[in-house]
This record gives sequence, structure tokens and C-alpha cells, in this order.
Amino acid sequence: MCAVAWYNRVMADLYLCVSQEENRNPYEFNMTGIKVYSLEEALYHCLHYWRQSMEDFLATPFVQWVEGLGLHHIAVKMRDLAVMENATMAFLSFLSTTDYLPQDALAGLQKELTAWEKRHIWEKYKEQGDFWLDAGDGERAYGFYAKALKHQENVPLWNNAGIALLQAGDVTTSTQYFAKALSADPKSQQLRLNLIEATILAGDFDGANELILQAEDRNHPEMLYFQGEIQFHQRNYFGAMKAYQAALAQDPAHAYIYRISDCFMRVRQFDKALGNLAQIPENQQGLEFLKKQAAYHAQAGNLPGAIKALEKAVVTEKNKADLWTLLAAYHRQDYDLVKAHWAISRAIAMAPENPAVLLEQARIRKAQGRTKDYQDILHKILTRFKKDYRKMG
Repeated sequence: MCAVAWYNRVMADLYLCVSQEENRNPYEFNMTGIKVYSLEEALYHCLHYWRQSMEDFLATPFVQWVEGLGLHHIAVKMRDLAVMENATMAFLSFLSTTDYLPQDALAGLQKELTAWEKRHIWEKYKEQGDFWLDAGDGERAYGFYAKALKHQENVPLWNNAGIALLQAGDVTTSTQYFAKALSADPKSQQLRLNLIEATILAGDFDGANELILQAEDRNHPEMLYFQGEIQFHQRNYFGAMKAYQAALAQDPAHAYIYRISDCFMRVRQFDKALGNLAQIPENQQGLEFLKKQAAYHAQAGNLPGAIKALEKAVVTEKNKADLWTLLAAYHRQDYDLVKAHWAISRAIAMAPENPAVLLEQARIRKAQGRTKDYQDILHKILTRFKKDYRKMG
């Protein structure tokens, strides 16, 4: 029996779950990544994350999952809903397939859906793109922005499409979108900064310099920072440091401090790199600081120092698989395979299908002399890549 049931205070009735058998096969919603084990949990998810559930609730995998719960009669209803022309009514009808959700909640949602239906289609696509952009998935975000741009072209869409492409690593195409946005709004400092950043990452340093020269305030901290970035990418680390320090003199942003330390690291002045980090007050030394500190120690060959920094990080950020994976890697490099195994086990428990986590697990198995396990994990990673590739296709 599922653990979720809705208590109706007005009627004083307890509505039991329609699926009374224990289910070990969850459904994972595509956009939120949330797993549900019962129809009631799925209904609750759709009510509270309706924008992110619209593409799932009538899709074949979800209907098949409902069928797998033994709810054949509801699966039949869902297939009938799939042919309805009015998506709002179909969605509300699905949420009303049981008495689990309260009527006042459904009435409130109907008002939201009615207002949402009146919005332009490009706004709906932009909203979906913004969701994925905030989640850090630039590739998916760009897919929605591209759909939106087929219906409407405007500065916010061009800009967000450019940011999404930056996240996805397509810096060359991102410059084209930022250029369109800046051409439409040439007074925007932020659009110019976005285009400068993309242009630098694309390796067009002359173009980036020209954009900076065209700016009204070339001595703005962020403009100085990007002047430093140009020098940094051209391996003129002392010139870059001078520009970063000029930016820091106006604005004590952590990004400028980190970049100065990066310069010291590139010229192998490790003590100065770590000492420069001390400019950040202790009460502001959060996760990013500890990751930087760990990386600097590791690059300097001080693995115990790197491990100590990451151990501080996982005290407050216990549920980040990437931190445990990095900690495992440092323990492995320090030849402490027991602690490496312990750390990677924590990461595997959080992200059992993550390729980076699995790869570090494979490296640890190889270091332990467990060649068969090492080969099996690599095969699992390759199989997952193939599966994801087919899914994208």
C-alpha cells in the first residue's frame, strides 16, 4: 500500500490510494527528475509542477507505467484523453481520475491553466527553455529557444539562446545570437558583456578587443575583467593579473580574486596563489572557495591539503556526488584506496548512473587490481552513452 493518502477536512473522509500493491518501479518525470512510485504521487507532482509535467502525462512511457501499476481502467482513460484537442481540459481530466486531489486545488489550477493558454506560443517555449537554463542544461534549453524563435524573434530570446549555447559549449553559434541581440539593443551593457565573453571563448581576441573599445565605459570592472581574460587566454599572465587587480580595486568580487590566483598558479607561484585566496573573508569561504583551494593544493602536489579542503566541503554539502567523486580521486592519487572506495561509494549511492562517478569508480577498481570490475564498469558507461545517444536522436 502506498504511503500517500489525502484527508478531506470538509467531508472528513480518508481517500486511500487506488494502487494498493507496493510498487518498486518508479516513473521519473523528464523535466524535474523527480521519481514517483504511485499514481497519487504522480498526481501530486502534476499539480505542483504542472508546467514541467505537460509533456509527460499523456506520453506513452507514462501511460505504460500506469498500466504497470495494475490500473488498466485509468490507462484506458488516459489514452482517450490523448485525442482531446483542449490540452487544459485533458490535463484537468487526468488530475480528476481519482478523488485524491482536492477540488479547490483543481479549481485554482484551472485558472492558472486558462491564463497560460492565452499566452503566445513563443512565451510558452521560452518558459520551458528558462527552466532548463536555470537547471544548467543548455542543450535542452536551446531546443526550446529555437522553437520559440520560429514564432517570434526578440532580444530576450536571442540572449537566452546565446547563454544556453554557451552552457552547451557551442561558443561560435552563441556569438551570433548575442550579436543579433546587441544589434537590436546597442545601449545594453549586459548584452555587450555577454558577446565579449562568447567572443573571447571563441578565440576571437581582436573581435573582443574591438567590442571593448566600442563600450561607453571601458574602465567598468567587468570590462577590465574581460581585458584580463583576453590576456589570460593569450598566456600573458602578468598582463592579465594587472587587469584583474584593476577590476578588484573597484569591486571585491570573488571571481576577480580567483582569477588572480589562477594567474599565480600558471606561473607556478603556488604560495602566492593560495595566499591570494586569503583576501576572501573566512565567513564567505563557501563551496566555490573550498573547491578552488582544493584544486590549487592538488596542482601544487599537496594532496593532503586538497583532501582537507574537500572534506570541509562535504561536511556542509553532503549530497553532491561530484564533490565525493573528486574527494575519491584525490584519495586514489594519494594511494589511500580504502578512503577512495569509501568516498566513491557515497557518490555512487547518490548518482549511480553518472558517467563521471562511474569512471572514477572504474579507476579505483583498476588501482585495486580488480581488472574485471574495471572492464565491467567501462562497458556500463559505454552502454549508457549509446542509450543516451539513441534517446537524443
